[in-house]
Amino acid sequence: MKATKGIKRAGLFFAILVFCSFIVSCQDRSKKTSEELLEEAIENETGSKADVDLGDEKAVITQGGNTVELDGKANSWPGEIPDEVPEFTYGKVKAVTTSIIDGAKSWNVIYENVEDDFIDRYDADLKKKGFETVTMKMGDKGGSITADNGKYTVFLMGSEGNLSIGVSPKQQE
Repeated sequence: MKATKGIKRAGLFFAILVFCSFIVSCQDRSKKTSEELLEEAIENETGSKADVDLGDEKAVITQGGNTVELDGKANSWPGEIPDEVPEFTYGKVKAVTTSIIDGAKSWNVIYENVEDDFIDRYDADLKKKGFETVTMKMGDKGGSITADNGKYTVFLMGSEGNLSIGVSPKQQE
């Protein structure tokens, strides 16, 4: 039952992230029309009232007690990510999404200009901070890392100079 709730929560998070990315990139619609369309789409999909606020390269979606904020102007690692999670320093921050879903705060940081050897270097950084890691390399310039320290889960995936890293509190069973 808890796994189903986690899957639904993750599905909602990714659906909202896709909607945010779409709306932020839509330059030809008015802000109010875009907000209304997005609210209607979320409400039709979830059955719950949603509030969307679009700004200049920023989108905030609130639904119930849940909030997702996409900041397309962010250019640094979020300072509110706990210090026990090592900062990823092998690329340039392009955007940050911060979510509060079911009271748990999570972050997704998008990078560009990522260095080729990011897997080995960040894996070592995670291990120094006490994380257990599983890595998968795809060629010389890509791969993923899943890491867990009992308190936080980190998932990183990247290739060809682009990368996404997610940080979330570990769900208690």
